[in-house]
Amino acid sequence: MNVALWIIQIIVAALFLTSGSLKLVLPKDNLIKVFEWIEDFTEPKLRIIGAFEVLGGLGLFLPGVYSTLEILIPLAAIGLTIIMVLASFLHYRRDEKSNLIVNIVILLLLLLIAGGRLFFVR
Repeated sequence: MNVALWIIQIIVAALFLTSGSLKLVLPKDNLIKVFEWIEDFTEPKLRIIGAFEVLGGLGLFLPGVYSTLEILIPLAAIGLTIIMVLASFLHYRRDEKSNLIVNIVILLLLLLIAGGRLFFVR
């Protein structure tokens, strides 16, 4: 179970580190070409979302790598779950079904990480 959780954590962390980094670095005009929903947000809000995604992605694996404050792993997963719930509402409102499905899958993986680290594997 521990190995499976680590694999899921690394994959999800890579996803959020990549997505968050793009939102932190690229200008809004370039991001609109990749993410259609970007037009609903101002550039400062995109930077904040990107910062939370990067921090959450780091929180999914760094505490485990250094074996310190490992409670941060499920807390990071819960924080990213909140982001994914909000993203799901956004894509539902915009009638973007494919993005909604992706968000729900990531949301379920985050819940698996949080539950697995809180209740089963430490």
